[in-house]
Amino acid sequence: SAWTVSMEFSYGSKSTMGLPHEGTTSPFLSFDEYPNNAGEFLARDTPVGDFTKSVDRAKEEFKVGNLFEAVLSQTFRKPLSNEMTPSRLFRQLRSRNPSPYGFFFNLGEDEYLVGASPEMFVRVEKVDNNDYRPGAMRVETCPISGTVARGRDALEDAARVKSLIMNLKEESELTMCTDVDRNDKSRICEPGSVKVIGRRQIEMYSRLIHTVDHVEGYLRPQFDALDAFLCHTWAV
Repeated sequence: SAWTVSMEFSYGSKSTMGLPHEGTTSPFLSFDEYPNNAGEFLARDTPVGDFTKSVDRAKEEFKVGNLFEAVLSQTFRKPLSNEMTPSRLFRQLRSRNPSPYGFFFNLGEDEYLVGASPEMFVRVEKVDNNDYRPGAMRVETCPISGTVARGRDALEDAARVKSLIMNLKEESELTMCTDVDRNDKSRICEPGSVKVIGRRQIEMYSRLIHTVDHVEGYLRPQFDALDAFLCHTWAV
């Protein structure tokens, strides 16, 4: 199913109230149809072997204390066609990798953002009964770190869950992620309200098993859901 959500925003004396909620219609153009796609198509942004060199360099930087966390990445590309449009790609992703959260954004100027994730980024909800004030806004996040592939059957799943729980490296990595998350919340939440309410919980998906923490806090009166979103965007 699909639906349309319209929002109004205000800041200071300015507001979007009454402004037209319309935009231009831009049909999807395949790679071959797009006028600016001339020249050689590059299937990746990193030459073969360069990513391995980056990993080796990061290891050396860890040894001397210049790094304590690094997220290396590289981009792989494949041209889209009229048979494989962004919307069809999203449906195929949902079918092959079912996840609780998915997104499909048309960002304009022929740019689309498509993805799926098991991780809830941030949730904000009003709670009438709490320790701070009636209707205070509760913010919750679920940091994920620690992953193994699913087994062939329930017995192999159980063995892999045990190995994951016993892995000190995976535990340390999740602890680091949760510490950063708690620090982010402390900037906008009531003092003392930030708590870890779930620790290293097992979540099982179609192909992977994860360990997950759950962290909550209550926003101070001057902050809202958008602030909760923005203060966690360090990982985006």
